[in-house]
Amino acid sequence: MADTQGNGAPSPGGQYSGPRAVDPAPPDTHRQDPDYITRTRFLSGVAVAGGAVLTAAILVPLVGFAVADTVKDEEWRWVDAGPLSDFAPGETASLAISGPNPEADRRVFVRYKDNQIIAIWNRCAHLGCPVQYIQAGDNYICPCHGGAYDSLGRTTAGPPPRPLDRFDVKVVADGEDVGRPGDVPGSWRVPRNAPDGARVLIGKAFSIDVDQNPYRLHGPGEEVDGVLANLYPF
Repeated sequence: MADTQGNGAPSPGGQYSGPRAVDPAPPDTHRQDPDYITRTRFLSGVAVAGGAVLTAAILVPLVGFAVADTVKDEEWRWVDAGPLSDFAPGETASLAISGPNPEADRRVFVRYKDNQIIAIWNRCAHLGCPVQYIQAGDNYICPCHGGAYDSLGRTTAGPPPRPLDRFDVKVVADGEDVGRPGDVPGSWRVPRNAPDGARVLIGKAFSIDVDQNPYRLHGPGEEVDGVLANLYPF
């Protein structure tokens, strides 16, 4: 029986001919556009850039501090440490010297034994703390971290990566050298008949290895030889 409308006319039937629902076209987000920057991409870029700036702000001063002693040639001059007669044979004296600028002012241990003078810097080779001379043991001790050195400044215990630094030293009288270089780097052999007016001069600082071979002046914590010396301060 055919379906009819109220007025007797047949109702539309069969296949639906009305409007159809279709999938809407996706909106253009411009993600494929290389010049288009989303909010997330923008914030990520800001975070990365900010992190890089912060890292540089921290590392640059640290690296600069670490390499300052190693990349800058030190200004120096011979400094008159006083008459030879002030240094008693067989003893180690402690005295302050003034360099060409305030940064070069240092305390030096002048060891005068067996007619030979050696000038040793009191700066610990670990972190730069001032070491103390122990007369009873004829050695040097760092009170900060337990670094220990023998009578020539060579490391015997603790964290120091190398011996104590030294200074060039010589004895002069009337502008002429009295004596000659000693048996180890930086030392000076004094003749027994040195003139009364002879004076001790302290010169440029330098570093040594365990065998007392000389190197350019290194900063605290820096090794002078081996693999780690090539990596410092990185």
